[in-house]
Amino acid sequence: MKPILPILAAALSMGFAANAQSITELNPRENVLPTLLSARSTPMGSDGKAPDKPLTLIHFSDLHGSTANLERIVEFRDAYDEYIDDAIHTGDAVFCYWDDPNPFEQVKGAGSILIAIGNHDCWKGHLVWAESNHPYDASIEDAYAKMLKRPISGWEVVQPKGVRDRHSKYYCACYYYKDYSESKIRLIVLDGLHYDKDQDEWFDKTLSEAKSLGYAVVAAQHFPAQCGVETVKTGFNSANIWELRSVPDPVDSQMEKMPEKGFATVDRFIDNGGTFVCWLSGHTHADFIGKVKGHEKQLQVIVEKAGEFDRYMYEDRTPGTLNQDAFNLFTVNPYKGLFTIQRIGSNRGDRMQSKKLFVYDYRNSRIEVSE
Repeated sequence: MKPILPILAAALSMGFAANAQSITELNPRENVLPTLLSARSTPMGSDGKAPDKPLTLIHFSDLHGSTANLERIVEFRDAYDEYIDDAIHTGDAVFCYWDDPNPFEQVKGAGSILIAIGNHDCWKGHLVWAESNHPYDASIEDAYAKMLKRPISGWEVVQPKGVRDRHSKYYCACYYYKDYSESKIRLIVLDGLHYDKDQDEWFDKTLSEAKSLGYAVVAAQHFPAQCGVETVKTGFNSANIWELRSVPDPVDSQMEKMPEKGFATVDRFIDNGGTFVCWLSGHTHADFIGKVKGHEKQLQVIVEKAGEFDRYMYEDRTPGTLNQDAFNLFTVNPYKGLFTIQRIGSNRGDRMQSKKLFVYDYRNSRIEVSE
């Protein structure tokens, strides 16, 4: 007699494969559009002029080599392209190591997706992170060549001057910004792994330019804040997120956290009258939204892993079901002063709490909706 559990598992797997639905079937227009259109709605001004256009981004992170899930995200983006302005992946594209295949080069249509550098994208020597003092042994040039060099010319972004000059301090800099002029929003994408004095100066200058243009700012990079993130009341927060990702850091320079000086730079921007929307990040493989400790006017939005299930995750990610996917529709509405997070895919947390919708008043630093 054969053991029943392997047979049952095989039968369930075959059933899911046979009944698997596409991402657009699982997320039909009648489910997606009511919330998305409400998040993007603006009235016509009394002068007959339309207000600044809302901006909608697909935000996902930690793909870890899953071409299947990336194909689904591209399919979703293309199905709703009239409402979606861009997509950004906040790090850890490769399965594990720098020389693993880049999924954005393997999936048709994925080359236009903006990318931030993650720690796995910089592991070159096949070293076990907790056993090495130099886990990120891919150089900045390696990381740039792997993730940015080929696609970035089509992203319509602005890179630091000198990024292609071998003698420049910005040579192969893995950071850039993109302006959405109709929305008056600047998206700044940073390299949290190599955040040094030069990058901080560039960030400060880029923020100042945004203020002079009257643009609000969204910042994106891979890591949570070095100084910590205070919990806010929302179902998007996983109960044990910090225990889940607690790995001893071999050296301070490899803390797997965004240095605090970057948040101090944003504080100066805010204190000088700039409008800051929030940070978009990944790395934890679990959702978390909170205020940066010591920088209470800055909210950090960390998104769950977009790739397949692994031992760092508490929540079900069964292929062929709604839970196969996990990414956010992130909409900034300048007229209302709100940003909206609309979950696509897995929308129950580790305590079975709902995580379908989060709305934040970024001008007054307060939660409007969490459900």
